[in-house]
Amino acid sequence: MLKLQWLFSAGFLVAMLAGCAGIQEPGNAIYMHVDEKPSPTARQQKYPVLVRLSAYQDARDVSDPHLLGVATTRVLGMTGKDIMLDSEVAAVVGASMKKRLSDDGLQFVEADQAQFQLSGVVKTLSVGIKERDYLSIAIESTLTDATSGRVIWSGVVAEKKERYAGVSGNSKGDVAAFLKTGLATVSHKTSESILSVLMATRPELFGAAGVAKAAPGVTVYTGAPPVVAPPAAATIKPVAATGMLALTSVPGNVKVYVDDVYYGLTPLEAEMPAGIYQLRFELDGYAKSSEKVSVRRGDRTELKVELHH
Repeated sequence: MLKLQWLFSAGFLVAMLAGCAGIQEPGNAIYMHVDEKPSPTARQQKYPVLVRLSAYQDARDVSDPHLLGVATTRVLGMTGKDIMLDSEVAAVVGASMKKRLSDDGLQFVEADQAQFQLSGVVKTLSVGIKERDYLSIAIESTLTDATSGRVIWSGVVAEKKERYAGVSGNSKGDVAAFLKTGLATVSHKTSESILSVLMATRPELFGAAGVAKAAPGVTVYTGAPPVVAPPAAATIKPVAATGMLALTSVPGNVKVYVDDVYYGLTPLEAEMPAGIYQLRFELDGYAKSSEKVSVRRGDRTELKVELHH
């Protein structure tokens, strides 16, 4: 009888921990599952916006793409100090972005059906479990036209959180929930900003359902400003707020960075807000090259660079 009572108590405790912290798979790694099913708050009617997901890249200075950080205090269910994900960090970030944009009404499809492509770079993602728990995230995302490769939107969202784990400390489920909350915030802000630009530049895809609005907490590198209609009596001819940047190189297929944001490979054309930009060109086996260019409103700026060994 006492044995049965002990088993019942142990089972009840495990159930409580699983319910509070999230069910975790056996093993030392933190299990992060991103459910592809729509969230209860997801938009019911999808927009006719078709997106393909290109794999996010991990640009962190880490020895293992699964590594999240270090725990200097005990985490229930985990041995050692290294906090590891069961999947690669960049894959989890990409799945989180896809989930949020899908919930907000965009449709993710195969490559040959897509109008747009979403890609990105994980600049920072780390978890520190100490006297207090710390989370730091910085994700850069880029939306391009799937046919032309033109950048529609590019920006970075950064998020930092900290908390006190309490007397009971952390379990693997607690760490997973902490990370999931941070990724949810970043993906939500990214989705808001992307949608605001798409609604402003491609209103025909949204109709009356789309209302462009600014998304706070996002550093936008490239994105068209919201379209504001002039008064009915105005007869002023509109002036383009953007210009075209056309880049070629010798040799070809050189990586192009605009203000430290990766844009793609040469030859490359991108419609950009008027302004002055710092360009960087990189190719394995060749010396890097930098150029500063001015993109003028309604004009086409062409630049050809030659890299040397």
